[in-house]
Order: sequence, then structure tokens, then C-alpha cells
Amino acid sequence: MEISVSSAKQLGKLISAVRKSQGLDQKTIGEFSGNSINTVGDFEKGSGSLSVNRLFDLMESLGIEMKIDFALPPSDTSAQKKLIKCINEIVDHE
Repeated sequence: MEISVSSAKQLGKLISAVRKSQGLDQKTIGEFSGNSINTVGDFEKGSGSLSVNRLFDLMESLGIEMKIDFALPPSDTSAQKKLIKCINEIVDHE
């Protein structure tokens, strides 16, 4: 299922819903992802923050994949090609 998320608070609520749907408690998912129960709980409530690396670890533990959607430079095919080439290099080499 694909949805759009526009804030950290929304992402926290989404993570909470997915975790609960999998029958996992905050302690367990914290252990799976290398986060503490307090860190997971605070993030799910929207009152805490995670480093990007810890967020990706948490999402991976729940099977959540992030996709990025962005606009290409309008009416400039040279800039579009340059951006697409740069993105392909990033994705192919990571």
C-alpha cells in the first residue's frame, strides 16, 4: 500500500499502526531496530525525534519502504537529464 506522509507526526502514527497490526509492542520493535522503548514511544506520539539512520532502521524492522517523489526541472531537458543521471548514480552505487 502506498500513502503520502507530510510530517514526522504522521509518520510516527503510521509506524505505530503498522507495528500494532503486526502484533509487536514498542519494546520488541525497539530491540529489532536498535532503539529504546522510550524513543519508539516518543516518536510514535509525535513528541520525539529520531536520527535518519535510526528512522530507517525502525522502518526496515517493520517492512516500511520510503519512496521519494519530486518534480523534474520544467522545460529544461538538459537539467532533467543531468538530474536523472545523478540520481541513477546515487541509487546504483549505494
